[in-house]
Amino acid sequence: MAVRPQRIQDGVVERRLRPIYDWLDNGNNKKALQEAEKVLKKSPTLQAARALKALALLRLGKTSESHAVLDALVEEKPSDDTTLQAMTISYRESQQLHKVCEIYEAAVKVDSSNEELYSHLFMSYVRVGDHKSQQRAAMALYKFLPKNPYYFWAVMSIVLQAKTADDSTKRGILLSLAQKLVENFITDNKMEAEQEARLYIMILELQEKWEDILKFIECPLYAQLVPASTTQACIPYYKKIGEWKKLNLLCKDLLWDNQDRWDFYMPYFDSVFQLMSKPDSDNSVDDSPEKCHEFICSIVENSSGRALRGPYLARLELWKRLAKDGDPTLLLGSGVALCVQYLRVFANKPCAVPDLKPYLSMLPRKEREDHSRDFLTCLGFDEKSEPDSIKDIQCHISCLLAWRLTAPMGSAEENLNVAVMLRQHYLRSLQRGLVTSTTTEFCATDSYGILAAHHFFYAAVEQENSTPIIEALNLLELVLHHSPANFHAKLLLISLYHILGNATAADSIYTKLEVKHIQLVSLGWLHAARLAPALASPRALRLLADTTAFHKHHAKDSVEQVTYAYKFGTFEKVLEVWEWGGRIESCAWCGACARERQLLALLAGPSSGQAPQHTVKLPFMPTDNRDLNAIVSWSSADNDRAAYKARSFEKDVAYLRLKDGLLSAIVLCIECADNRSVEKKSEQLEQLRTCIEAFGSALDRCHSLYGERENLNVTAPLPSRIIAFVTSPVPYRELYTNTLRMVCELCAGSSNALTFAEIARTTLVNSREHLAAYALPTLWQNRDALEFFSNYLEFIGVITYLLGVCNEHLAPAHAKRNKKKASQSPEQIQMIEIISKLNDDVQKTIAILEDIFENWPKFDYQSSLEAELEKLSISKYQTPVEQKLKNGLDDVLADVKNILKEKAKFLKSLQ
Repeated sequence: MAVRPQRIQDGVVERRLRPIYDWLDNGNNKKALQEAEKVLKKSPTLQAARALKALALLRLGKTSESHAVLDALVEEKPSDDTTLQAMTISYRESQQLHKVCEIYEAAVKVDSSNEELYSHLFMSYVRVGDHKSQQRAAMALYKFLPKNPYYFWAVMSIVLQAKTADDSTKRGILLSLAQKLVENFITDNKMEAEQEARLYIMILELQEKWEDILKFIECPLYAQLVPASTTQACIPYYKKIGEWKKLNLLCKDLLWDNQDRWDFYMPYFDSVFQLMSKPDSDNSVDDSPEKCHEFICSIVENSSGRALRGPYLARLELWKRLAKDGDPTLLLGSGVALCVQYLRVFANKPCAVPDLKPYLSMLPRKEREDHSRDFLTCLGFDEKSEPDSIKDIQCHISCLLAWRLTAPMGSAEENLNVAVMLRQHYLRSLQRGLVTSTTTEFCATDSYGILAAHHFFYAAVEQENSTPIIEALNLLELVLHHSPANFHAKLLLISLYHILGNATAADSIYTKLEVKHIQLVSLGWLHAARLAPALASPRALRLLADTTAFHKHHAKDSVEQVTYAYKFGTFEKVLEVWEWGGRIESCAWCGACARERQLLALLAGPSSGQAPQHTVKLPFMPTDNRDLNAIVSWSSADNDRAAYKARSFEKDVAYLRLKDGLLSAIVLCIECADNRSVEKKSEQLEQLRTCIEAFGSALDRCHSLYGERENLNVTAPLPSRIIAFVTSPVPYRELYTNTLRMVCELCAGSSNALTFAEIARTTLVNSREHLAAYALPTLWQNRDALEFFSNYLEFIGVITYLLGVCNEHLAPAHAKRNKKKASQSPEQIQMIEIISKLNDDVQKTIAILEDIFENWPKFDYQSSLEAELEKLSISKYQTPVEQKLKNGLDDVLADVKNILKEKAKFLKSLQ
């Protein structure tokens, strides 16, 4: 979209330019160019029209012509807002943000008292991260137009310089300067906004001057700028300086007026436990567990008859903290009793069990399991109760969830019985019209179906049988049919479909989630990461492209958010957005997407398509931006999710580095296969040899570190792809390294290429014997089998592409083979023959794979759900699971067979 100028002085010019803006806004850049040409015929020197012409040319793909027009404009040093705005858009779209700074630098020299030009100059420096120039521009702006925002732009720029400074001395000097600048304003009584006060506190925080912060918060100026928050603003700083007595008294006062504020309870507990080590003579201070308990009980008693969650949870928090170093039962009684009491009071709220989860895990395991039924029966319910109102259903659900979280993990038969019982509860609710979900909200009865699906999954894992998974899928599809807004059901469906290896069926649910922007990163583990190992290559390429595009453009979006933060004076957001941008920039999943996309294109893309390229360098420490709490767990065995997340991330990063090494080696092969002399490309050849050696060594290390299989978990990522890769019976180390060495030595003109080519042939032929073991899987084994073949097919894609590279390299000699045999050395002729034989072997391997996928087993997807619906006389419902699973598998197999046919066709064209 073109940004229209806020004002154009000349009405005639405005009328002439309006059609150009309209066409640019509508996306018709050809018409916009034509209109710009018309205007320029009448007014050839009109800068605004020429700038818009450059923008239209850029969007039409005529980059060189666009840049020529812009360069000519730069020479003229335009200073009118219309022209500069259009040029800014062109430079932003062509990723030349530094040139925006240049044109505004020239403009302010022409019109040195123009506020708008100076503010645009400042924002242009913000976009390129030039904090020193930001400071200069802001101070220059403040000198001729003394407004507070401009002054604090300069101060914030100094803070950013300090944040990015490597030298601690320089950092301290810059922060001291920023502090002094703000204090000058305080002395002159010029501060007038809340964000200015917050910026001053931020500067003091970076210097760890906690006492100075407290002095400022307690002064009248802060109360004037930030009314009604002085008291609670002191809390974090009392903690920093260890003023536990003041903190204790402050939190007590706050809690009397805000009895349900959990953010006041936590610092209160911190102060109590700190004061316990050094009791105070002041009776008003709570410095013992007894006083703390008494205070909490007094809050409960004075809650005016309202049941507040805060005080009840506070007793559990006290129990938890006392349990770390002693026996809390002497003061508070049984932890189970406290949890049951909380559930009895708040079971009618959906948040009751999520509130309790952290405290249920703190209970001794035996005590928790022995009293698990107390949670079920505390309100007079049991597993067979049939509540008849929505409120009672919510209470029943809360009791059931707490029961399952505390009960010992049962056998497969016990889990199946629980799942069937829960399914019956949902169907009975459906029969009686108690499912009251809408298109935007879901209801308590959905939890019967979701909890049942979890227990079907537990039984399936115990039995290593897919039948309970089919039952869970059918039930969840029914829940989603009546409650289309229930994202819990959608997330669980995606996970279960992937457990069966059916990415197409999972994709049908994923599209309903309408995942966008940052969720492409936080939920990438759930679906996008599982498409390639499920052989859904076309879908994987699309989704990986979306994630890569988000990663590529997030920096530009983040920069615009920073400029808005400056415009509105929200300085805290400036740092927040910069830090968030850094997390996304170093995101492990985004890095994996870029590499996976290029390697997958060698298989699923056109055989003679675009060559892989070096992607952005991996950060030394990639960040983990996955949200592994998206799917709620209701198993008592899933408490250590943080440790699982760390382990799985370690494996994902190792796999990412393997893929990065492989891609780098392929790119170097392409670069070395040109017509340069061996001397000119000797450095790249050496890099390639080093890369191949490093890849092989890394693969060996990963085999020793990650060679153990993992248990399935429906609420967490499936086992990392590195496990299937390094534990595969197929010798991928030899297959990849020998193929890459063959290309390397061929490009180097070495006779060793013949040796490596022969070894690659032999290894490839021997690898075929492992294919049959995975050719006829059961439905439970389907995911593992598809992942096995996805790894093998990836190698087929790589070797096919590299054979094309070899053919291009040998093409001159190959073309002359029939006419001038004498001009070829015996080694060249031999190399052409061995490459041809390797080509034949790859084609034979492809034929074997085609036969395997042609005879892939047909699975049984029968379910008992429809029979249960008929028994209850529930209206006709056609479950889509069976058709989804059949169509999904058929689509994947058809895609794979088409890909293999294209590869075979390409290989034949090389001979």
